[in-house]
Amino acid sequence: MALSSCKSYPSEDELIEAANTIGAQALILRMGTVSRGAIERIPTLKVIAKHGVGYDTIDIAAATDHGVIVLIAGGANALSVAEQALALLLSVARSTAWLDGRLRAGAWDKSTYTGVEISGRSIGLIGLGVIGRTFLNLLAPFNMTVRIYDPYLADDQVPTGAERVETIEGLLATSDVVSLHCPLTDHNRNLIDATALAAMKPDAILINTARGGLIDQDALFVALRDGVIRGAGLDTFAKEPISADSPLWTLPNIVGSPHVGANTLEARDRVGMSCVDQIMAYLDHGEIDVRNHVNRIVKAAA
Repeated sequence: MALSSCKSYPSEDELIEAANTIGAQALILRMGTVSRGAIERIPTLKVIAKHGVGYDTIDIAAATDHGVIVLIAGGANALSVAEQALALLLSVARSTAWLDGRLRAGAWDKSTYTGVEISGRSIGLIGLGVIGRTFLNLLAPFNMTVRIYDPYLADDQVPTGAERVETIEGLLATSDVVSLHCPLTDHNRNLIDATALAAMKPDAILINTARGGLIDQDALFVALRDGVIRGAGLDTFAKEPISADSPLWTLPNIVGSPHVGANTLEARDRVGMSCVDQIMAYLDHGEIDVRNHVNRIVKAAA
């Protein structure tokens, strides 16, 4: 089997050239996008496997139109992403990034700084897939009140002790921490906008390890600057890579990371093997894990 690779975030033409050079039947996408133009211009393509679970960078409609199967590595990186969410939450609550910078600059804020504990507080999850459930497991020692908004969640799938909330507004107004764990779609882009941020508690913390497009970044900047919410921890951004001159970096109450929630040695091995195993199962035997079949998932949600 011939193999080819691209640089990080390849252009459409670069992706097409690399694929057509070897007559690729499969693509494994970790960074960058697979556009309709790419799908149409790689005639041998049969399957795209996302090295992760977010598929908003793949034109699913184009793939479906051309009979290309799109798969994700469901669950393979859940623990690593959940641990990153916890790291961001604790970092915001205790201002670790800001304090580190202050310390390196010669400041000693022992007499003036005060953080907050997360133990005993309430957390609201928007979306409850494998990552969200794993995150809740990590939070168990903190004895938090858990609220969940997920219109696709069956009643018998609500974790024991958690409260199901019927509206996002209800979740935002009652949660000390709001954590996003849903895919990005055309229907929920900028879900957390100025109105949503204003509905949150003034001391609330927003965490996003899902997709950057779920948050209106301009509105978030204003909310963080003006103290509408306490702080935010972001692993994903509306446009990636985010620029170094983003106004977000002028604020002390935000902690960011460059979309590395799944970037652990253990998760990369699991995700990589999941992609390869699923591609081979489909190309060799026509087998598809329906839980990871994005074309089917998108069609069912439409």
